[in-house]
Amino acid sequence: MSLKLTPELIAKVILWAAFWAFLATLSAPLMAETSKDTRTSKSISFNKNTEPDTSEKDAQLKQAEADISSALTTQGFRLESNVTALHIVNTDYISDGSTTIYDASTMLISDFNDDGFYHRFSVTIDADTIYDTAYIYARLYLSYEGGPWNHYATSNNYHIHGDSELDAFVIETELADGFLPGYYDIRIELYDADTGDWLTSYGPYDDASLSALPLEDSYHDDQYTAVLLPVETEIVVAGHGGSMSWLLLLLPVIVSAARRYGFRYES
Repeated sequence: MSLKLTPELIAKVILWAAFWAFLATLSAPLMAETSKDTRTSKSISFNKNTEPDTSEKDAQLKQAEADISSALTTQGFRLESNVTALHIVNTDYISDGSTTIYDASTMLISDFNDDGFYHRFSVTIDADTIYDTAYIYARLYLSYEGGPWNHYATSNNYHIHGDSELDAFVIETELADGFLPGYYDIRIELYDADTGDWLTSYGPYDDASLSALPLEDSYHDDQYTAVLLPVETEIVVAGHGGSMSWLLLLLPVIVSAARRYGFRYES
């Protein structure tokens, strides 16, 4: 059975194409919002004294498992660096003071579009113990402009030795998606790697280097990302001093064609 191309059929095909293009234009902002329902980051950690070179760190980050979490929480109350700030309930945490953080520092690494906000950064932790050695790991949190803490990275396990400066370790992170451009505070929590017990916390009020870091995800930082917008043709309407997009001007034509050729949209 052959399909005969008639003016009526051609008009209906054009009408369908215009209709679905119009729906796609309306749904684009909604799709963009839906994509931010989660946040994604990748992190690696290493001993400061055995820091890999840049190419090796790039390769490790690329191979690292992505940490996909619920959407960034930006509104609400946050607790600062103390025992009650833990996000675990029904457990008593009492620090015996055996482990402390002597120093912490941050480094901003990658800003592709040179807007002053970075999608890649690192945190260096120098922890001390009253014992000869202790086995620990760190959990790191981000707070968006004073909002609640959001966990974003967990380090490997490390041995620390007394008050040595040679056991400092680094957590390097790449924010992939779901992190709005803004100023972030960082919170560090140390845990016993053998028992999982909380040991100590350290935050922006303990160290200014953990305060107000200009960060954003790589989606916002990608200078090569092309934002596709509807092509608009400016048409000056005489006597009105204004202009309209081609999409708005097309709507009456679509309606007229639908009436002329008996087109009906059935849901």
